[in-house]
Amino acid sequence: MTGRPSVVHFAGVTHWTYTGEQLNGIRLVQIHPDTAARYGIADGDPVLVESPRGAVTGTALIEPGIRTDTIFLPNTFGPAQKVGDIFGDPRYEAADTLVDDQLYGNLSGQQAYKCFACTLRKVP
Repeated sequence: MTGRPSVVHFAGVTHWTYTGEQLNGIRLVQIHPDTAARYGIADGDPVLVESPRGAVTGTALIEPGIRTDTIFLPNTFGPAQKVGDIFGDPRYEAADTLVDDQLYGNLSGQQAYKCFACTLRKVP
């Protein structure tokens, strides 16, 4: 599942502020503790999320409030967010590189940002 990481962060604009950079400079991938344990992932580990279309990286955030069959990947990172360079933040791949252009929600007509198959693994 992809989505916005927080209400204080919008399209990279808040990377210009100290608070925004502190809260949103790192892409945190939320993973249930049981799922993380199954994949040998600990809180703070670098992770790789892959789909048939592409792969993105992030940092594991162990979160008991998420479903065991779901991970949450913030979508507000990508090559257009050059302001992160000012703060020395990592550069991340855009989350929509994972989404299939051929699949759409039958109700909303949007791409399937909230439901797509992926694999997860710890980056050595």
